[in-house]
Amino acid sequence: MAARNRDRVVHFYEIADADAPDGSRLPHRDWAAHIRSLCAQPPPQRTARGAGDGALIGAVDPHQTAPHLLLAKVRQDVPQLIDHVDGTLSRLQLAADKELVDVTTVYFLPFGNVIATMTGGISAPRAQALKRWFDEMHVAAPDVPNVALRPVVNARSREKLAHAAAIEKLTVKIAPEPHDSPSALRASSDLGTALSRLHEDNPDMVITLTLEVPKKPGILSPRRRSRGHGQLLSSTRVFANDIEDWLDNSDAVDTAAARARMEAWHSEAEDEKIDFVSERITAKCVVPFSSGDGHAIDLQVALNELERASHENERVLRAAVSADL
Repeated sequence: MAARNRDRVVHFYEIADADAPDGSRLPHRDWAAHIRSLCAQPPPQRTARGAGDGALIGAVDPHQTAPHLLLAKVRQDVPQLIDHVDGTLSRLQLAADKELVDVTTVYFLPFGNVIATMTGGISAPRAQALKRWFDEMHVAAPDVPNVALRPVVNARSREKLAHAAAIEKLTVKIAPEPHDSPSALRASSDLGTALSRLHEDNPDMVITLTLEVPKKPGILSPRRRSRGHGQLLSSTRVFANDIEDWLDNSDAVDTAAARARMEAWHSEAEDEKIDFVSERITAKCVVPFSSGDGHAIDLQVALNELERASHENERVLRAAVSADL
């Protein structure tokens, strides 16, 4: 059958030390050189095993000069084959020493510890799996046991929630995911736990949560309105961590936005929108995939697209991670 094209999204992350105080950044490192050295080792020495994501195996294609990592997740299912002549179905037979994998391509940018990622299929490793592999392989350094993959967001956007004086409205919309890629929405906040449970119990429904402090006079006293703004601000700051995790590791989040009141000593309070989805720096591209299994992306195409997207967004990426041009 003829090959078709598929839209892909390029995500950008900053590799950081999760335990560093005040979110201080790591000095820029030559990640690609370390990855090449690590992936020259036998497969067991570059394999992270654990529950949830299954076995994760790192690899580098020696024929590609671009600084990259191929993170493969061993598939748990047994694909079926169809014979288009007679329409019969059969199990895919593999040799004893071979397994099927889904692959995510990781491209290392030359500044700010920034990486660009592209998944090769619905079940390919996401950010949490990549973090686990980095941690188990001690990719960062022996003194950095806990790596953080922080989504790269516009430099101004990052400060909005931290400096907001109040949140007036929060809206989150969770949509059904593809039937063949359900994912658990892990949560650490009360709001996130409630939404995760609703999503799990109602996987075929669109779930919209809106929390808003009433503006209409007479409904709330100024004291209660102020208290509501403060409670919603605290809840949103905690919930923001869940939203970031969901955006990285699922396709469920359709909308996640807040209306914040920003106050400054030299001006009156102003309302600004915080859009947790659109303010992340991402890029879209089109890549071919095999119509036979729907997962295989040509590596050279993937790397070319990752490099192109990184170059086109270089200025905003550098600003976001404080890497000078």
